[in-house]
Order: sequence, then structure tokens, then C-alpha cells
Amino acid sequence: MGNTVTLDCHGQDYGNHEVTVQSGAKGRPDFSSVWRRKFISCDLVLVDNSQVHIRPITAVEKAVDRLAGRDGDIGFFYEECAAVDPDDVFTQPGFKIGKENFANTTATLTLCPNHPYAAEWKSALRRGRQEDSLERAGRIFGSGTYRVGKDIKPGTYVARDVDGCYWERQTRNGDVIDNAFVMAASRVQVTIRSTDYGFHTQGCGTWRHA
Repeated sequence: MGNTVTLDCHGQDYGNHEVTVQSGAKGRPDFSSVWRRKFISCDLVLVDNSQVHIRPITAVEKAVDRLAGRDGDIGFFYEECAAVDPDDVFTQPGFKIGKENFANTTATLTLCPNHPYAAEWKSALRRGRQEDSLERAGRIFGSGTYRVGKDIKPGTYVARDVDGCYWERQTRNGDVIDNAFVMAASRVQVTIRSTDYGFHTQGCGTWRHA
């Protein structure tokens, strides 16, 4: 058997509701009765005005702890799993989860894989991982100074909806090969050549390989 966790949940009626989540099949907590009530947020109930720590007991809970590196306290994931917030940004069309949230999102989905928003969370996580892969490959980048061929790949890149965008292609000595300052535009394009040594950009948002 796993943990029995008591939560103080907040609904759209602005009221507080104390609910209990118990261990279900295969040691995974059963949130089904909580999800039906569609609480906006949930917090662990304090004991003697002190924060409660939920220690992993079952194999599922231990997997959550390993994935998130929480040092034996998984209460945060019970709070995340219990809520069904209609304004959850991770459910917005096209949203990409940032790499700083990869571990927590994966851990949350491990604890409650049948969450009402599980499909949307998985899609946002997949898009985020794809974005991170392109960034690590030098195909997506933001403001900064980059070494061509090392930090970013040569090629044609596009930035969209820019405001106060500056870019310059550089030689090994830092001399400017070509540059532009764009006050405002819906689309800016630049071709970075393999013979360029560096590329500097500021205020252009995200450059994506065309």
C-alpha cells in the first residue's frame, strides 16, 4: 500500500475542500474522485502549522522521486496531480514545456498517467523536447554571440514579430561582414555562411532554421 494523502483543494466556487487520495491499483494513487470535482489547485494539509513531507513508499512513488530528484519528498506531485486547472498553461495549443520542467512533468505523468490533461501535457512535453533538441543542434537560438559551426549551424534563419532587432555576421577578428537593424517586422531573414566566424544577435527573439 502507498501513501494516504490529505489535500486542501480550491474550486471555482472559491471554497476550500479537504479531500483524501488513497493508494489504488499497483500502488498508484487514485485521484479519480478528486478529478471529478475539477479543483483549480490543491495543497498538502498542514499538520500543527508545519509542512507535511510525503515519502515515497510504492515502486511508482519511488520512480517519481528518482525522476524528479526530490530527495524523498514527493508531496509536490500529489498537489500537481490533484488539480484540474482550466487555465493550465501546459494545455494551451502549441505550448512547449521548457527543459527546466522536463523532469517534473515526466514525474507528474508517472504518478498520475490518467490525469484529464495527460494527453495535453505529453504533447507539450514532446514539443519542448523537440525544441531542446534543435537548440542543442544549433538550429534554434536567441540573443547572444555564437561561433558558426560550433555553437550554431550555417544556413538560412528566420525570426518573426521582431521589435528592435539587430544582427551581424562577423569575421574571426570581429569585423562586420554584414548587419542590419530592424525596428519592427513580422519576419526577418538572414543567411549565415559556413565561411562566417561568428554571428551576433540582439532583440530578435528566436531564430529558427528556415
